[in-house]
Amino acid sequence: MKQKNALYILPNLFTTANMLSGFYSIIKSYQGDYLSAAWLLVLAVLFDNLDGKIARLTHCESKFGVEYDSLSDLVSFGVAPAFLMYTFALSDMGRIGIIAASLFLLTGALRLARFNVITTKTIDFVGLPIPGGAIIISSIIMSILHFNIDYKAYKVFFLVSVYVISFLMVSTIKYRSFKKVKLEGKISIRFFVLILLILSLVIYKPYVFVPLIGITYALSGPIELIIKLFKKRRFNHELQDSKNI
Repeated sequence: MKQKNALYILPNLFTTANMLSGFYSIIKSYQGDYLSAAWLLVLAVLFDNLDGKIARLTHCESKFGVEYDSLSDLVSFGVAPAFLMYTFALSDMGRIGIIAASLFLLTGALRLARFNVITTKTIDFVGLPIPGGAIIISSIIMSILHFNIDYKAYKVFFLVSVYVISFLMVSTIKYRSFKKVKLEGKISIRFFVLILLILSLVIYKPYVFVPLIGITYALSGPIELIIKLFKKRRFNHELQDSKNI
């Protein structure tokens, strides 16, 4: 029984680490240390991934864990990146900057609430997951600071990025979750090699590949949707042609 209680606490410890990373990121943004603030959001994403995997692995999933995880996500991937983006690039834009940062927080909260109440058992995510939105914002800021890019010339880019990410989070576009990847046979080996390759690239040049992976994932949903619509349209045309013969 004690062992079961210990296992029950373990995923919640990672959820707590996720929330504290987000809170510390807010402090760093307030202090003007934007690079540390952005890295703390990446750390929060890692903790967020681990808590769910550990809960499933130890069979300790619970309603409490789901609710606690959502509250932590709202702090780490809603409040913290919105505050980071606002203090880094949007504060000089007046009301429109406040509206953009608020929109990110609001759509992130709506995305989390929808995820908790959705009843359809689907493998994929509906809408861009809020950690995905946070990782895109943090990785863009990391790259700008690392390569000493004059971000003031790209404020409109920040503004448009926030609106696009906000729309993707509350959209009904499907995103792959990778939760149901098989852990046996050839697929597991390929997946393992893919993970090693991605980790190697991230470690080799994090300021290039972290934003690249984030943006690629954000675009993957709309691209898959376009491909499906194209295939459906072609199928309907072929069906219509066969009826006309």
